[in-house]
Amino acid sequence: MKTLRTSTAVAVLLAALVGCSTSPLPEDDAGGPAPLKSYARADRVAMPELAGERVDGDGRFGLKALRGKVVVVNAWASWCGPCRAEAPGLSRVHEELRGKGLRVVGVNADVSVSKARAFEKDAELVYPSLHDPQGRQLLRLPKGVVNTAGYPFTIIVDPEGRIAATRIGAIGETELKRLVVPLLPA
Repeated sequence: MKTLRTSTAVAVLLAALVGCSTSPLPEDDAGGPAPLKSYARADRVAMPELAGERVDGDGRFGLKALRGKVVVVNAWASWCGPCRAEAPGLSRVHEELRGKGLRVVGVNADVSVSKARAFEKDAELVYPSLHDPQGRQLLRLPKGVVNTAGYPFTIIVDPEGRIAATRIGAIGETELKRLVVPLLPA
């Protein structure tokens, strides 16, 4: 029995080191992983309102205030290696495209707000993050849009407040720009 527990612990640790998700990725039509999903304009569903206290302690924040903007919602945790790797790029894209109508918003899963604040400071995040340690905000997402069991994941919301794309796993600057630039006003 001890060997089984040790084996399980090792498997969970390895999964954490490889990425933050221990759940399998959804599959594409060919049976392979489908970390990126884009939705045709006619197939987009409404992004629910996500709102709550900010990680930085600077009051409350909600997505409703960003209607009319292209919004990148990135779910992260301070203990997640891929989250740490992608954070600087998210900040750069936020700064670069902010004047064109893009906003990045984080949703943090840390139980400890102090660890989340330390992550924001270390990563020099320039965008706000909601503190959602129980995942209540993420439970509002439409079923099947993204697997919320692992971090990071990203949701791209069009100016009409509808989900245009999702990305499971870390997202790079080039891929993010490729997804958001066509949604920005000309």
